[in-house]
Amino acid sequence: IQAGLLHVKLGFMEELNQERREIARRYQEGLDTAFLTLPKVRPGVTSTWHQFVIHSPHRDALKAWLAENGIGSEIHYPIPPHLSEAYRYLGYHEGDFPITEKNAREVLSLPMFNGLREDEQAFVIDTINRFRP
Repeated sequence: IQAGLLHVKLGFMEELNQERREIARRYQEGLDTAFLTLPKVRPGVTSTWHQFVIHSPHRDALKAWLAENGIGSEIHYPIPPHLSEAYRYLGYHEGDFPITEKNAREVLSLPMFNGLREDEQAFVIDTINRFRP
């Protein structure tokens, strides 16, 4: 059943990707960057915006604030790869990859899905813009 649904969905892929680009554009234009960094897309590259991942040194407080306001967010990669069980045998330790470790502490995925209504996204944007650590 899933393969059949995905086969049909492939015919609408460009429209679905364009919808996500529009959602990303609204985030880029609406979010206050006082306490966060927005994702960047390199010139000549077109993102499909599978996720909209921001960085914030106040990530955990921001995630809690969003949850208090009924907004879901995700930390998809909370453990840096070199510190995960899968790569323990390589012998890396905390501090070996400081940028990766900083990213793991700061990344937060905002709601990003086809069907996210403008009013819902406006609420997410407004809630983030009202956040104070």
